[in-house]
Amino acid sequence: MSARPVVVVTGGSSNIGAACVRKFIMDHRVLIADLQPPQQADGADIEYLKTDITDAQSCAVMMSRAGTLGPVVALVHSAAITVPAKPVQQVTAEEWRRVIDVNLTGAFLVARAAIDALLATRGSLVMISSRAARTGVAALVPTGQGTKPHYCASKAGVLALVKSLAIELAGGGVRVNAVVPGSIEGQMIPRERWPELAAHIPLGRLGLPDEVADAARFLCSPEARYITGQAIDVNG
Repeated sequence: MSARPVVVVTGGSSNIGAACVRKFIMDHRVLIADLQPPQQADGADIEYLKTDITDAQSCAVMMSRAGTLGPVVALVHSAAITVPAKPVQQVTAEEWRRVIDVNLTGAFLVARAAIDALLATRGSLVMISSRAARTGVAALVPTGQGTKPHYCASKAGVLALVKSLAIELAGGGVRVNAVVPGSIEGQMIPRERWPELAAHIPLGRLGLPDEVADAARFLCSPEARYITGQAIDVNG
């Protein structure tokens, strides 16, 4: 068995999560926890486990498997869903509950399952939020299509959860932070909209998943050893 420390990445099969896997695999073992398997998970230092973050038992199994790989020094929680925009009065209670269940309750269940392992290593937990958590609009500019209030609320809740966890776990040496991406290239934004969105961004382009992953990796590194309870914007 490799002596490398272990990082768990939820949602690690695609987009930002997959970028986090690429960053950490250079010097860690990585467990990808996702409902869908990655396109590539080759090598002795990378494993995949089908995981439902809305299920407490599935999260417990995730951490149990991670513990068999070595000491768990970090967890990056990237798993989340989004939905098509619609006016708030058209959002059903079922749609609201589904987004909150995955994006916010899922974040809580993942964090709760990981606490003991991270306390044992004085490790780091990073949660991926969204610019929508700060603006209340899941877009660069409001449109008549709606704001995705359930998505915005779920990601704002993640920021508050990060603060609570950081306060509670600081005494055990565990640091908890968030990365707050803006518009990032990937499956969540249709490619045909990228030029339109880029025109509203000061740096003139969408971000790359690797750039979000760089922030997550920094927050898990010794260089961030005195940073906790913070949310780093990566939005251009």
